[in-house]
Amino acid sequence: MGEKLNRKFMKNLFIGLAFCFSFLSLLWIYQPYNRATLLWEKGQKEKAMSIWYNEIIRKNDIYSYQKLIEVLINSGDYNKAEKILTSALNYYPNCANFLFYQAVINFYKGNFIMSLNLTEKVININQFFPEVYFLRGLIFENMNRLAEAKKEFIKELNNNPGNRLAWSKLKESKYENI
Repeated sequence: MGEKLNRKFMKNLFIGLAFCFSFLSLLWIYQPYNRATLLWEKGQKEKAMSIWYNEIIRKNDIYSYQKLIEVLINSGDYNKAEKILTSALNYYPNCANFLFYQAVINFYKGNFIMSLNLTEKVININQFFPEVYFLRGLIFENMNRLAEAKKEFIKELNNNPGNRLAWSKLKESKYENI
């Protein structure tokens, strides 16, 4: 009798958990940011960007800011990314992600000193921020300060041993005798 009750309890528990997870999944999908992310992954980029823009206008949603800025940086639209980033920093001035994005944009625009200063701010907020030391290495490399670049690539690997780009940089011949 006890075993029969135990099986019935486990069956009901499983059904209850399945229902709960289904409900939570539906809630997740109906969040505009998440819906936009799924649309982006399905190739509906304009629709996704529109949702992120609307979420920014509606409630200054930090996640929509982040995703939109990432998308614009990755597509090479640095001016538009910078414009949205300026707005985001008004609401989230100490957000390490936004400061890092600003450093990346400045790097791509060739503003290496500004980019380096911004990476310092990121490190002051979070010394374990992913790829910040790699970016610093790239900045120093572009400034032809190879010894400092190598140190930064090593710091990146100490922070994230799986960073293949940092490993690749250190294997370049220009870093062999430094």
